[in-house]
Amino acid sequence: METSLAQQLWRYGRTQFVILLLASTAASAQTTTPPVNPPPDCSHCKEKLLTLDALRTALPADWQLQREREPVFGSDVLVVQAGMQNPQTLLLVHGLGQNGFTDWLSVMPQLARRYHVITLDFPGFGYSSSPNGKYSPRNYARVLNWLLARHAKTRAIVVGHSMGGAVALRFASEYPAQLDKLILVDAAGILQRTAFVKYSARIPLPIEQMPSFLQGAVARITDFGNAAVEKIVGLPDPTRLLNTSETVWGGILSHRTNLNAAMALVDEDFSAAIPTLQTPTWIIWGEADPVAPLRTGQMLARRLPRAQLLTMPGVGHTPMETATSQIFYPLLEHALLSDPQPAPLAGSPGTELADLHCQGESGRLYSGHFREVLIEGCSGVKLSNLSAEHIVLRDSIVQMLNVQVDARDTALEVDNSELIATAGEISGDIAIRADKARIDLAGFKLDARRTAIEVQRFSRLVGSVNAIRSPAYTGTWQGSEEIEMGVLAP
Repeated sequence: METSLAQQLWRYGRTQFVILLLASTAASAQTTTPPVNPPPDCSHCKEKLLTLDALRTALPADWQLQREREPVFGSDVLVVQAGMQNPQTLLLVHGLGQNGFTDWLSVMPQLARRYHVITLDFPGFGYSSSPNGKYSPRNYARVLNWLLARHAKTRAIVVGHSMGGAVALRFASEYPAQLDKLILVDAAGILQRTAFVKYSARIPLPIEQMPSFLQGAVARITDFGNAAVEKIVGLPDPTRLLNTSETVWGGILSHRTNLNAAMALVDEDFSAAIPTLQTPTWIIWGEADPVAPLRTGQMLARRLPRAQLLTMPGVGHTPMETATSQIFYPLLEHALLSDPQPAPLAGSPGTELADLHCQGESGRLYSGHFREVLIEGCSGVKLSNLSAEHIVLRDSIVQMLNVQVDARDTALEVDNSELIATAGEISGDIAIRADKARIDLAGFKLDARRTAIEVQRFSRLVGSVNAIRSPAYTGTWQGSEEIEMGVLAP
């Protein structure tokens, strides 16, 4: 029976709530929404200075500022250039929040000593106009293509932060001849929508810093929250209504810049672009980022062919802020001057393998090479840099990072458990068997001689930038699925 309009709107509203939370969270990491009429929390943003003339006076005299008509949205955008005497072009790409390009001001003077620096306010942000249209990474990448074709002196080095990281990634995948190197800083989105919103909507609980007797309870609280978000975001996709056309999208979301860009960001699928991108890529990430999960950077470092990850302990989502720029800038400088070195995959142990059995424990971390791994009745367990011939998770809450499983039969069995797994490889007759499970995979290769994922009883599956090779299907998998019984069929 067809769903009534009232039911569709009710479901749409619940999903919108989570995406609104994403938009407000991402924006607040860069421009905190203040109480009524306090002074703006920025020094050079439009909210503070009001006019382009005031901005021009506040910036160094040798910087060039001009509004130009871009052809993608047909709007006027602010373009800023510094270090005009230098031959190598460096493009800085901003994220969500009305600060726009001014998020980069703490590092621009240093960069302009060596590079021809170009930056802009995207349409809808900062000192640029706000046209109708879909503020998507793909459309913004088209704006960058126009900008560099007009102003770049060389193949550019492109540095993107937050939403700007996603835009820069899309730009590199579609216009590889325009750039020489890519640097992603706390890139937002990229994960499948459910996985990304689940992280943004979580209650930040530092489980690693808690006493061991509390870690199990905290893991179960987090698990409950994850399940709730998965159910809400797993409802019919509200962006299907908006994606009728970009005119509809822009009309409904006109004058809602951050929401427009945030919804377009989580709507973008990078799963086909990432494995084929040959541009040398550095990934810089704040380990305390409350907006963009570190697992995104870990996944990118494993799945991009020529990438390396650098992390900053204790640093949040906007590392170029004045308070943390002294930590961020040396890493940025290293990335600018060096080529990334991808981390090697774990080799064969070459020795007799032991078994690993975790039973009724909380907050444990396991690494190494094993034959059989059984995690039973455990909470908050992490398997990191681990290889095995067979893994069984039963009645447990587990995270995996850089895990490899190579099995003769079924490689990974997940029974009445939650698994969040990032960057790994699983091969066997059946790669994964799920039974009353919740599984969130990001950046995995599943190599199955029979079936990639087999579901015995109702399970929920979330996938981001995964690759599958099996008799039934070979290709990428990104999506959110609920399967009563059967097999995953992307």
